[in-house]
Amino acid sequence: MSEQYKKVAVLVFELEAELRRQGLWSEQRPSDEALSSTQPFAVDTLTFTEWLQFIFVPKMEYLLNHSLPLPKGCHIKPMAEEALKDIEVDVQKLLEIIEHIDAQMQ
Repeated sequence: MSEQYKKVAVLVFELEAELRRQGLWSEQRPSDEALSSTQPFAVDTLTFTEWLQFIFVPKMEYLLNHSLPLPKGCHIKPMAEEALKDIEVDVQKLLEIIEHIDAQMQ
C-alpha cells in the first residue's frame, strides 16, 4: 500500500470517528432511491453528512481495499463548509479532516 493510500485510509477512519463523535452518524440507511442520486453530493436526496456516511466513506474504503485509483481533485471542503455552516455542533475538526482528504487527492 502506498504512502498516499495509508494517509487516506487513516483520514477516512478519522472522518467516520468524528462523524460518530459529533452524533452525525446515522443508524438508518437511506433508501436505495436516495442513494442512487446522480447529483453532486446527492444534494437532491441526502444531507451532506449522509452523503459522507453512505456514499463517500464506503466508496473510499472500496477503492483503498482494492488498491484502485483514488479520485483526483475532490474539493469536498467548500461543500462541507456550506452544508455544515448552520449545524449546532462544533464541526471544526470535521472540516480539518475533510481538508486533509482534499489535500491527499490533488
